Amino acid sequence: MLWGFCLSQMSTLPTTLRHREKVLAHAEQQLRSQGELNSADLLSLYKKFLKIENHRIRLKHYSGGGGREICAQRASLVDIVLRHLLEAAVEEADRKTPLPKLALIALGGYGRGELNPFSDVDIMFLHEDSMKVLDSRLNDIVQHILYMLWDVGFKVGHSTRSISGAIKHANEDMLSKTALLEARFIAGQEELFTKFKNAFVEKCVDKYVDEYIKQRVENQAERHEKFGRTVYLQEPNIKNGCGGLRDYQNLLWISYFKEHVQTTAGLVEKKLLNEAERRQLDRAYDFLLRIRTELHYLNKRSTDVIIMSQQLQIANKLNYPQKNILRRSEAFMRDYYQQARVIYSITELLSERLCLSTTRSQKRNGIFGLLRKSKPVKGEEFDGFYSQDGLIYADSSNVFNQEPSRMMRLFQHMQQRGLELSPELAQLVRRRLHLVDRTFQYARNTRETFLAICSRKGQVGKVFRAMHEVDFLGRYIPEFGQLTCLVQHEFFHRYTADEHTLVCVEKLDMLVDTKEAKFAEYRKLFQKLENPAVLYLAMLLHDTGKAANARVHAEASALFAQKVARRLQLSAEQRKALVLLVDNHILLSMTAQRRNLEDPATIAEFASLIKDQANLDALMLLTLADGQGTGDENWSDWKESLVWHLYRSTTLYLADGEAFYRQRTIEREGLRALVRKKLAAEYRDEIDAHFEHMPDRYFQTYTVPEIAEHIRLFRAFLETRHREDQSPLAPAVKWISHPNKGHSEFLFCGWDRKALLARIAGSLSIAQLNILSADVFTRTDNLVLDIFRVCNTSFEAVTDPAETALVEKRLRQSMEDENFDFTAALEKSRKKRGFQLSQELDFPTRIVIDNDAHPVYTLVDIQTPDRLGLLYRLLRAIAETNVQIALSRIATEKGAAIDTFYVTDVEGRKLRSATAIAKLQKALQVASQLGSTV
Repeated sequence: MLWGFCLSQMSTLPTTLRHREKVLAHAEQQLRSQGELNSADLLSLYKKFLKIENHRIRLKHYSGGGGREICAQRASLVDIVLRHLLEAAVEEADRKTPLPKLALIALGGYGRGELNPFSDVDIMFLHEDSMKVLDSRLNDIVQHILYMLWDVGFKVGHSTRSISGAIKHANEDMLSKTALLEARFIAGQEELFTKFKNAFVEKCVDKYVDEYIKQRVENQAERHEKFGRTVYLQEPNIKNGCGGLRDYQNLLWISYFKEHVQTTAGLVEKKLLNEAERRQLDRAYDFLLRIRTELHYLNKRSTDVIIMSQQLQIANKLNYPQKNILRRSEAFMRDYYQQARVIYSITELLSERLCLSTTRSQKRNGIFGLLRKSKPVKGEEFDGFYSQDGLIYADSSNVFNQEPSRMMRLFQHMQQRGLELSPELAQLVRRRLHLVDRTFQYARNTRETFLAICSRKGQVGKVFRAMHEVDFLGRYIPEFGQLTCLVQHEFFHRYTADEHTLVCVEKLDMLVDTKEAKFAEYRKLFQKLENPAVLYLAMLLHDTGKAANARVHAEASALFAQKVARRLQLSAEQRKALVLLVDNHILLSMTAQRRNLEDPATIAEFASLIKDQANLDALMLLTLADGQGTGDENWSDWKESLVWHLYRSTTLYLADGEAFYRQRTIEREGLRALVRKKLAAEYRDEIDAHFEHMPDRYFQTYTVPEIAEHIRLFRAFLETRHREDQSPLAPAVKWISHPNKGHSEFLFCGWDRKALLARIAGSLSIAQLNILSADVFTRTDNLVLDIFRVCNTSFEAVTDPAETALVEKRLRQSMEDENFDFTAALEKSRKKRGFQLSQELDFPTRIVIDNDAHPVYTLVDIQTPDRLGLLYRLLRAIAETNVQIALSRIATEKGAAIDTFYVTDVEGRKLRSATAIAKLQKALQVASQLGSTV
């Protein structure tokens, strides 16, 4: 019976043995005289030895050494160190009576012979059962070894157990049993280890087959749920994620209990794998181990997540040849996803062959049909296939050769019958993808079947995912195929481009029968949708332009959509709708979040692009799915309210443009009447002035109680300027706390003046307050109302009087001193211990100055990592370039500043001068970069 994993199942074994011989020779030379040294010199000797050998291993890694090879060499190095330490400790032990038997055992990954550079070294000191109390000499030996390991820098997991104690502990804890399953003898009394090994198999394996396998399958399902449920995360966990190292290891642990094999070669002998599958699986595992080694070297610690900011560094270290840095990073991550997918798909296939589960859908629901006692009954037969236990199987391996179009019908059968592909049939489809050629793509019967699949509301996402898992979808729609494993260089995306698309389609499916109240209106739109196939196609193709390296991916996606529409022979009406949806798939969200929705020009321009209500309804559904597809946490109530505001305004405009404008006038006058009722009669003149001088967008934004509160603040300001103890420039301010929303509002009322917004932003930043958003309103009588939404460093409402007092103090100083500079104070605030705005993201600053988006204003869009003092610097840069801000949309999301400013020159006109635009662009770029040091 096999015991423990081989140091390498691949061709690296001879290399590893040669390396081991060299290290042994070096160890013999360096460590043989250790008994003559004192403790300090001995520690120095071991450190020097390990430094030299670790350096050799690192050089081997960077010269192209395989993942298993490098891990095996490090395990071998630790073996040698432990043997010398044990030998030295035993030699120094008191020998008045014979020493009790002791064996030093490697466990876990170390037991497998796989140690990455900063992995834990897990060991067990094994002694005989006859020893009730650990002999003091053995205890000294154990302590001597452990202290030396800690002193030289190893992170050690250790235990000291008798044989029966180890057996008992293994049967109490599944993780401990797994670690002992991989136990490997290092040094000491080997017959003691052999005795333990035999007892372990008899008492921990043979009697617990069903129980252990059930626990391992459940553990894997829980792990997949915890780490994202997909291979295609932008920042995958290489150890615990889907298709990670643990999936491979888990399969071999189960295989040992079920079939008494612990290697992929053993699985081939059992005819559970063929040789090609074994090579694929081992190659993928070796690749992941190599990446993990590089992660350890890069971070100088044990880590398993490939974060976006390090993907390019890893690609460079592993010598990816692409000249463009983004393409280099993409190539590396594409390799990762492909190899992780190999592990995931083959382990799924092997699970089926081992009869470890029923269907994948049952596994997702936590129902495990383990170790079936009898073969399930063969179900319905249809079109060269048959169903069994919720899966589809092929009658023969020639099922597609006989009729290639049957491959498309397979997925229709899956959809109509609620079945899933069996792992064997999935493998067969992969091997027959060459049949999906140009003739197949243009064939009428396959086209009609595909469109029929896309026409079943609520049932498309599952089929698309099944198609993609076997690479059929990208083969049939090559425009989508280019997205496979493509990393998205955008901070808010959680998934790769292909996975994001599939998640979006699944989010769309969920609307068909959702019971959630917040999706009720979306469900109504989806139910009345007449042509779901066009919407599903738009969802499938909306991001295809990202693979074309286009400056504006939506435009490139629209070109791909035109090609697909021609190939699928869509009607002229369907083509127009498809291209419009794809070309404008981000328009609804972007307009809602970054444009002034109270400006009729915004609504009119948006409506002119969307054309009609049917397109608007479809775009609303696409926008929801796209927003949720980036990650549920990215689709906030705030975003949704803005989108619905734009949708309803556009619906009214499309129905009757004149009525749209009349309604806005009616709403404003209705508000005036309600505010008059809210305030005393003495406020009548101030109410009329407020409604006369405030812009329309203000009244579309705030409620009657809020407007009344603002009018009171204006009165407080006007009264303050007549007081002798106050400067005529002193503003009126007010704090309103919203604890349930996690922020406070800071209201500022005063005269408009140069760099006013920068002064307010600087004052807030000095108090270490995070600016979440801001609304800026300038009345035609030159009074301003600026409303900033802020939170403290704990992302809670601002309630500390010291913080509010500091803001007001700095604001007064800046208002009284025209040349007040916040830079030094911001730097001092930044250095205060404990301040952390948010986890800073690593993505490039994007600044766009647009003269076409609005008839009156120039629009400035800025997207950059947020940091303390950033908004102050941006606003100061705008003021110093003699640009005036008429309106701003300021927002902070997941550590990113996403700001839009409506600006004019000093005469109130658009920025038409190329020199002025270039000057503003440069000033903003400098300000955003300087913000990283403040």
